[in-house]
Amino acid sequence: MLTSLLLLGCWGQDAYIVEGTVIEVRGEHEVVLDHKDVPGLMAAMVMPFQVSSPELLEGLEPGHKVVARYLLSDQGGALTKIRITGQGPVPQLASGPIPLKPGILLPRIEIPTHDGGSLILGEGQGHNVAVTFLYTRCPIPEMCPALVARLQALDAQLPDGDEVQLLAITLDPEHDTPGVLARYAEQVGASPRWRFGRLPEAQLDDLAMYAGLPVLREGDQIVHALRLIVLSAQGRLIERYDDARFPADRVLTQLRTGEPVASSDQSGTTTPP
Repeated sequence: MLTSLLLLGCWGQDAYIVEGTVIEVRGEHEVVLDHKDVPGLMAAMVMPFQVSSPELLEGLEPGHKVVARYLLSDQGGALTKIRITGQGPVPQLASGPIPLKPGILLPRIEIPTHDGGSLILGEGQGHNVAVTFLYTRCPIPEMCPALVARLQALDAQLPDGDEVQLLAITLDPEHDTPGVLARYAEQVGASPRWRFGRLPEAQLDDLAMYAGLPVLREGDQIVHALRLIVLSAQGRLIERYDDARFPADRVLTQLRTGEPVASSDQSGTTTPP
């Protein structure tokens, strides 16, 4: 750790040292790291980090060992310095089903929920459903907390009696027991139509892949990315959104009608219809 501090210089109380291995460089503003425990912030895991400047990613390749400075604020977090310290092997993505394309039926799966019931996705679904993935211990503001905030707004805009469901499936089923999920649902003010699901790891990984969310595992560590998919009452994919900035009006329309919406200039990243 002393070597890490010397490499990165002084830091404030909102800064943390992150040490790990590069898994993937995504565009100009994001890098996926397999990182060690970050004291005072989070346990070891595999997850993407935003960077404060594209220049920080220059020359960075999968397998590089790095030490980085992570600044965290109410507006989010970002790596502000990165130093390459060595080279190591790159963990491989777990294989799984092919992501659904719009109009394709999701294979039937029954998901136990925090309220003691269950929700069927796919054939026999019966309701338009928005499905996403998160975990209750996520400490990064722009990840699960940002997604939850968007879901809270979405939940509040759905009138009582709408035949729709919101489903958030935990990526951490070992920790997020039904009791933990029930307390979390109460904490975030979830309505009865917003439920939290939990699956065994193998089923979870398959469902995540159908949603276009690759799962990268080393022991108990997982890739932490964001996805939201909208399914029609028949269990067919309407659209997939690839970050927490999904356009709420568009999703609301899809949930109410069960139909695609004509493409327009929207915030957030979506799959083409």
